Parts: sequence; C-alpha cells; structure tokens
Amino acid sequence: MNPEQAATIRTVFELYAQGFGQKEIVNELTRRGCKDGNGNVKWSCVKISRILRNATYMGYVCYNKSKVNNFLEKKRIKNLDEDTFVLKKGDFEPIVSEALWRRCECIRKSRIQKYQMPSGEERRRGTRIPQHLWVKKLRCRCGSGYNRFKWRVLQDGTPIYGYQCNYRTQSPAKSFVEKNHLTGQKSCDAISICEWKLDLMAKRIFEQLWGDQREAVLKACQMVESCMAAVAMQSDAGNAELQRKANKLEQRILNLGQMRADGELTKEQFHKLYSQATKELEALQSKMGGQSNEPESASRFDLDKIKKGLSQMVDISTPRISEALIEEFVEVITPVKNHHYRWKLNFGESKTPQERSNLLEPENPPVLAFTIDFETARKFRYANGLPTQFRKRDWNDLTVEVYL
Repeated sequence: MNPEQAATIRTVFELYAQGFGQKEIVNELTRRGCKDGNGNVKWSCVKISRILRNATYMGYVCYNKSKVNNFLEKKRIKNLDEDTFVLKKGDFEPIVSEALWRRCECIRKSRIQKYQMPSGEERRRGTRIPQHLWVKKLRCRCGSGYNRFKWRVLQDGTPIYGYQCNYRTQSPAKSFVEKNHLTGQKSCDAISICEWKLDLMAKRIFEQLWGDQREAVLKACQMVESCMAAVAMQSDAGNAELQRKANKLEQRILNLGQMRADGELTKEQFHKLYSQATKELEALQSKMGGQSNEPESASRFDLDKIKKGLSQMVDISTPRISEALIEEFVEVITPVKNHHYRWKLNFGESKTPQERSNLLEPENPPVLAFTIDFETARKFRYANGLPTQFRKRDWNDLTVEVYL
C-alpha cells in the first residue's frame, strides 16, 4: 500500500462526508498538491466519482459489475444497476472504514435523480446541492425551488442578492401565456424576493417568538459549572478513599514479607497471599488512574467558549439573525401571494425538501401573524447599513404568517 496515495483516498472520502461536492474536492486536492495514481496533480470529477464508488477501499471485493452478452460474441457489457452488485469481504487491509464508505455512498446516491425518456428508458443525472441558506428554505407556491441572483451592486461594490422561482425563470411568463392563449401551458407569476426582506422577516419572527434567551444561556452555563464542580469533588473524595485502601494493601505486602522472613509463613502461603494482595493493588491503581483522567477530559470543555458561542447563536439583538439559528429552526418559506409569506418553523427533527409541509393549505392556524410596514423596513435597512434611497410609494407591506 502506498501511504501517500492512501492518505489522498482518505482525504477524498472525508471531504465528501463533510458535504464537499466532487468539483470542490478536485479544487481542494489540486490546491494541496495531492498526486493521483499516475503521480500527477491532475484531478477530475470522473476520478473522484470512481474513487467514491470503489468498494475495494473499504476492504470489499465487488462482483457482477459487468457481464457477457452471449457465449458466441463474448462481448463484455457494463452493469449500470448498482443495486445488483455483490460485495464480499476481502482478506486485505482497508484504506477507509466501512462506516465512512457507507456514509459517502448514501450521500452520493441521494444526489442522483432518476428520470424516464419518452422511449421508457430510465436514466440518471446529478442534482445540484443548494449552497445558500434561503435557497434551501424557499419553496414557491407552484412547487418549484428558488435560485439566487445578483439583484444589484451598491456604490461601494457590495452585491445585493435576490431570489426567483426556478419555474418562472425557465418557463413563459403568465402574461405571455394569457396573451397568446397558450392552453395547457403552465406558468408562475411569483415575483422575486430581495434577500434583505427575508432577513427582516426572520428578525421580526424570532424577536416575537424567541425573545431574549441570553439569561437562559447564562443560567445553563452556571448549571454546567456547578455540575462539573460537584463531579470534581466526588472524584477527589473517591481518589482519597482509593488511596487509603492502596496504602493498606502496600502495608499488608510489607507485613507478608516480614512474616515470611520470620518463618511464620511457608513459601507456598507467602506466594499465594502476595499474589492476591498484588492483584488487588493493581486493580486499585488502575481504577485510580481512570478516575484521574476524568477531570482532564472534563477540562477540555472550555466553558467560556461554549458560553460565547451559545450567546451569539441565541442573540437576536444584532441587526440580523444568525444563519445557524435560521438553519436549525426554519423548515420552509412559501410566498402564497405576492408580498404574503408563510413560514414553517420546526423545533424537532430536520426534514428533507420532500417531507416539508405544504403551506398552501395549512392544517392548523398560524401561531403568529403580523404586517411589516414601510417604517419598520426603513429602520431595518438603516441598522444594516443599506442605502437610504428607499421610496415609500414603491413599498408594499409584507404580510407574514408563522406555523409550527
């Protein structure tokens, strides 16, 4: 096994498990100067794909990857149905763990979409992974996702982004369909959404539902500190008791030696008692060593860093809500009408885009509903350093409904 190439293979799987795409892995390996099997720093998505699909790296041999068409021509044909592959455990050392390979395999298959041709033939293609927060959360009333585009660029060079329905971008506009009487042609009339309006809605929602949680964070950290102090005290008391027993055993061993020297014990009796006392002492010393490592492991938790991180995450006093908070608790956002938005918050298990709720016909009434007027929007823009050229006659109030 080539150690350098094995390290490169592990890097590919680790990066893919962290969420990197194949093109991003190509760029990262090139940046690091990693060499391929030919000794060249020349990577491609095809090479990365072959590495990720190769079960040999986890210590398995793959069968049924190809077959012969017939006994006369004996032409070998590739088997493209990966579900029919047969994996057998090999007798060689794996490069990556089976758990890591399986995790990467699940990620890879989740990024493959199957579709049928008009002839009935089934084909596969890759799916794009949303890289931006609001692209992950937005879903149009027509059922399509959203794409991100550059709305404008400020004088200082700062870009302002917006989001547009994918279906509307790729299909004729509704006005064109109605004007030309295109019966059967689907269309979407959802307008674009400026990114700062989504930030504004998130700010208002978490202000009203979340509140100021910094006191709760401080109280939680104090509870953790008190628990760690109690554990440390119990550990010290336990170590003192173990040390006392160890001292007694050491004294017993010395007494056994003295009794053997005085002839009070035979050789067999001495060896039996000495062996028993030594084993008990070793067990105590091992237990003391295990307990002494517990405070060290507890000290690895930097409470100041934990407190700072939690405070930043739940702090809603900043001009914008942190992306980590939105990523964790916002499930989906749907503009049911122009300037009318419905948000679904999820405080439980995260869901895939296919499992998200349909907000066009919600099952329960909203837990929160409010309207954002021009003055609220103007103050938000000012707090975030956006241009003050903001005309009231061009503004439409935003209606927001929040569901759980």
